[in-house]
Amino acid sequence: MHTHDKKNNTAKQPHEKPLIFSIIINIIITAAEITGGVLSGSLALLSDAFHNLSDVVSLIISYFAILIGKKPGNRVKTYGYKRAEIIAALINILALFVICGFIIFEAVKRLKNPEPINVPLMISIASIGLIGNGVSVLLLIKSSKSSLNIKSAFLHLLADTISSVAVIITAIILLFKPWYILDTVLSVLIALYIVKESFSVLMESLNILMQGAPRGIDREKLKKRLFEIKEVNIKGIHHIHMWNITPGETVFDAHVVVEKEDLKHADSIIIKINKIFF
Repeated sequence: MHTHDKKNNTAKQPHEKPLIFSIIINIIITAAEITGGVLSGSLALLSDAFHNLSDVVSLIISYFAILIGKKPGNRVKTYGYKRAEIIAALINILALFVICGFIIFEAVKRLKNPEPINVPLMISIASIGLIGNGVSVLLLIKSSKSSLNIKSAFLHLLADTISSVAVIITAIILLFKPWYILDTVLSVLIALYIVKESFSVLMESLNILMQGAPRGIDREKLKKRLFEIKEVNIKGIHHIHMWNITPGETVFDAHVVVEKEDLKHADSIIIKINKIFF
């Protein structure tokens, strides 16, 4: 007997409206921070601005990935297009790594030649960024728990919120002490923090695309539970495969060997097996 199980968590679908609001908010923040960064001379503020620009791109990618993922399966794409969200998450994370590399490169150049900064303007613009990013984080925090795609965009926004706080604290220090090197050091710390927070999403995206076994599911324990099914004489279980289409939607495939006389109860056996997964 050849059984398949598809676990579909339809209750955990990302929401589109929070993404649209977040896109609008971050376009405004990006324009403000690029203008403020250039006028104030703050590399940390410009770093935050470019990160916000990547937020806008990542949010747009995430939004269109959700729209594509809604398309039903067909004879060519039998599982549908839901992995568009995983591809979007991967693109977003890789883009973050490139941006962080650019920030660090510019920071090293700035270390040799620190430049004066318009601190009051720096504080004003960073405050706008903090409010906008904070609102965006609150909009996406619920959806980020059920979608890797939304989580990658959420991490962009969370890192930006933290960045804005750090920029404001640095600016306050610069009001009293002209330690302009702090601005450069902060931009490097922001970049390193973003890389750290993004790495887990990168690994999870790659695991799904490589059809790796879902984390948290023990193959041997699962096999043991199948053998414990009552009223069915299971002779053997082999060719066990498990993978995620998207987070929360897991496919289980296995060959379950039963007695010949039990084949007439195949539907009942499959139902009993499926109950283990729900």
